Amino acid sequence: MRHAWIRRPGDLRVEDADGNLLEAATSRRPYAGTMYTSDGRGGEILGHWPTDIRPAFAEDGLVEAVPDRIDVDYDQPFYEDYRWVAMLNPIELADRVHNRDDPNVTPVDLHDVTRVEHHGRPALQATAQPTPAYDPRCPCCPLLIGEFDHETDLWAPGPPSLVRVDEQTGICVSIEHPSWIEFDVEIIAVDQPLSDDLFTPPRQKWFRR
Repeated sequence: MRHAWIRRPGDLRVEDADGNLLEAATSRRPYAGTMYTSDGRGGEILGHWPTDIRPAFAEDGLVEAVPDRIDVDYDQPFYEDYRWVAMLNPIELADRVHNRDDPNVTPVDLHDVTRVEHHGRPALQATAQPTPAYDPRCPCCPLLIGEFDHETDLWAPGPPSLVRVDEQTGICVSIEHPSWIEFDVEIIAVDQPLSDDLFTPPRQKWFRR
């Protein structure tokens, strides 16, 4: 079990069940990488947070497309692996965002979409079946079952999973596979002020022999 405090865009604190600090991090400058010119000279690209970028909205008010730009850091706050990133921003479950160029391609078939309560909070629940077009944030730690086939460059789908997404935050709070539960997240509070001290890493102690 883990307890986490998150302050967008990039502040994070994680403790174990006994209250021991596992990680504390403050917002860093978004990483964007290096751009090379025709003469081979490299220069750092200025990064941006997703909160600085306006996505495209559909008529129903939901996000239709997000900017496909290398200078936008969608992965913070990061913890351990990209399954954490996908849990906080489960874009890989959204047909609309991934397939704006080809609406006939569906990465995930969603069935039996219903409104439920998850730990007392409104959530959307659906049976999610990945297709060969499934595009997880990282193929090594996807939200749904299957594996990437490097010969075909397509996803080899596994069986469907039961997923839940918190209505207010969009966080994927539960994934239940046929024989095990991937994770079960309880959101305690949203939009509460958080002290900077929560995200300040402890100072390293140096000892002289």
